[in-house]
Amino acid sequence: MSAAASHFETDRDEIARNRRAMFRRLRHYVGRNRRDYALGVTFTLLYVAFFVAVPLMVGWSVKALAEGLPAEEIARRCAILAAVTLGRSGLRFVSRVAIFNAAREIEFQLRNDLFEHLQRLPQSFYFRWRTGDLMSRCVNDLTSVRLMLGPGLLSVVQSPVMFVAAFGAMLWMDPWLAVLVMLPYPLFVLIARAFGRAMHANNLAVQHGIADMSNQLQESISGIAVLKAYAMEDTARRRFDEVSQDLYERQIGMVKVNGAMPAITGLLPMLGMAIVFWVSGGAILGGTMSIDEFFAFSMYIYELTFPTFIMGWVFALVQRGTASMQRIDEVLSTEPTIADAPDARPLPELRGEIAFENLSFTYPGDEREPALRDISLRVPAGTVLGIVGPVGGGKSTLASLVPRLYEIPDGTVFVDGVDVNRIPLRDLRSQIAMVPQDAFLFSMSLADNVAYGLPETDMAHVRDAAERAQLAKDVADLPDAFGTLVGERGVMLSGGQRQRTALARALALDPRILILDDTLSAVDAETEAAIQAGLSQVFAGRTVLVVASRVSTVREADLIVVIDQGRIVERGVHADLVTQGGLYARLAQEQDEAAPDAPAVVTP
Repeated sequence: MSAAASHFETDRDEIARNRRAMFRRLRHYVGRNRRDYALGVTFTLLYVAFFVAVPLMVGWSVKALAEGLPAEEIARRCAILAAVTLGRSGLRFVSRVAIFNAAREIEFQLRNDLFEHLQRLPQSFYFRWRTGDLMSRCVNDLTSVRLMLGPGLLSVVQSPVMFVAAFGAMLWMDPWLAVLVMLPYPLFVLIARAFGRAMHANNLAVQHGIADMSNQLQESISGIAVLKAYAMEDTARRRFDEVSQDLYERQIGMVKVNGAMPAITGLLPMLGMAIVFWVSGGAILGGTMSIDEFFAFSMYIYELTFPTFIMGWVFALVQRGTASMQRIDEVLSTEPTIADAPDARPLPELRGEIAFENLSFTYPGDEREPALRDISLRVPAGTVLGIVGPVGGGKSTLASLVPRLYEIPDGTVFVDGVDVNRIPLRDLRSQIAMVPQDAFLFSMSLADNVAYGLPETDMAHVRDAAERAQLAKDVADLPDAFGTLVGERGVMLSGGQRQRTALARALALDPRILILDDTLSAVDAETEAAIQAGLSQVFAGRTVLVVASRVSTVREADLIVVIDQGRIVERGVHADLVTQGGLYARLAQEQDEAAPDAPAVVTP
């Protein structure tokens, strides 16, 4: 076997495995709602029984008229026919409500499970996946799955039973004519086979196109300030137009395929009706078929017109739903690489001692050189550790490994002498507060942002944290004070106010370990000094990691490490490091020359 053929076989086996896994997941959700589906199927079967009875009862009523029976008898038969017709409509309604509700419930469960799963996935996952693509899977794809499990599943269950029941009734009335009428219908299998693969490919292409457009739209809106600042409106419009045009062409291709199948399948009942008129006309004249049988046959063909026509649409619906479920399953099948180990044991309240032992770290999927190399460092509980160095040296990476934001090797990072990979994530992270460089705020009130990690918004707690973060003085200038809605990503606040809000959020948690990742980079030197002075009580008895680009931020730290190209190149206190004349001294000199009047910073 050639290499190309072997590769094709491997891809085909992988696709088959993925489809089996997808259908197992679908069966799981259907099984969780089997009661509603069982109720819906039961009422659907009763509806089919009434469906078969209506044409027979129409013939029965017509027969009374043809035989000249009394008006009372004709009225009685018509009344029974009306009652059966109403009963059929009621059963149709109940069956649809039961099955559609089950599909809505699955959509609800699947959306919640998908969101919960996304929260468990590590940050490295989001480096590989685009936000717009994930949003498309959580919205558009879920809708397609719901339509497949609602109208799609109903028709898949109902239509074959209707055809078999109707065919049985027609066989009972006239076997030869029944066979002739049903001759065109096996063509549906050939039509479905011909259109199936094209439908699946087109629907999958459309879903990918929607994801591309969602991502483009999300990036343009999120980066609107940059877009306007660089006068890139025309370029953004052109890029969006290209993505939108691509989606349009994909959708037109899907419409052509999806529209062709119902149009072709809709001809099948017409062929059946032509056969009824052609054969039964002569049979009626010859006396071998009665008028009531003709009416019954004609009604069966008429009643089967819509199910036959709709099966083309349903087939497209199922193809789209399976393509969408395949995309959702791709996310749900991604195993969280950061999870509680089987031997993880709950810990009491942390003391805050941190140790790195021969730590080397490479970002997942990054084939370049390691971000950190052979880091060994012990930070006693209650110590303020300053981490400085050139941009891209690995400072933020080192700090982010303490709460296990990335996958790290066993036996390299310890808290209170315990490998962090053996500490339950909730226990570990609940006692660590981290203020990242990008001070992300949620689109809610300022008070709710400060109290984000608390069980509830305690205004006394919020005000105290805001005071210590030097945020309280800005609150009075806001339209609704702490009740001010800060907008998406905190757009209503300045960069410094966003950083101070993120700092207040961390302080409100009263953590055992506090990580400040260049938190004060967007504030002026005077505000930085005031914040540092206000942190004196916060730092006491707490382990603090201060990642800083300014030497003034860490000059009074208990221990300072200088990281360059992923290695610790210097360590000590401020005075010793300045005396050594190394990288730290050069950074201090450059920053002093850039801001000679900056006030000295006092830290505990």
